[in-house]
Amino acid sequence: MGSGVGLWVLNLDSLSRNRPVYALDLLGFGRSSRTKFSRDPTEAEREFVESIEDWRKAMNLDKVILLGHSLGGYLSACYSMSYPQHIKHLILVDPWGLPERPADMEVRREVPVWVRVVAMIIEPFNPFTPLRAAGPWGE
Repeated sequence: MGSGVGLWVLNLDSLSRNRPVYALDLLGFGRSSRTKFSRDPTEAEREFVESIEDWRKAMNLDKVILLGHSLGGYLSACYSMSYPQHIKHLILVDPWGLPERPADMEVRREVPVWVRVVAMIIEPFNPFTPLRAAGPWGE
């Protein structure tokens, strides 16, 4: 979670030997912008898919070979179901997503105030925050 293109940099030369390769970070990942997404999971998924479609249009690409890893794999699969006419091949590397919460799931227990305060303080940060703050020196 929160990683980006930098983890794939050693693969880019071999992947681009016979074709152009566009390596992009999903919004909110790597060095991309920190877009505010909907809290509704279905809407957030749609927003991610549309951001990929907007990128494809901006790059003036018709059919693509789309490779997605982890959450990117899940979103690549979602994109290919929404826009199959623009997919030449789909490659999924360890894709994952989150299942819907069962309707009969127990109601959440009350969280202690101190836990909510700590969670609120650390919410804007993740393990990659120092790397992002380092800018180009963090690559």
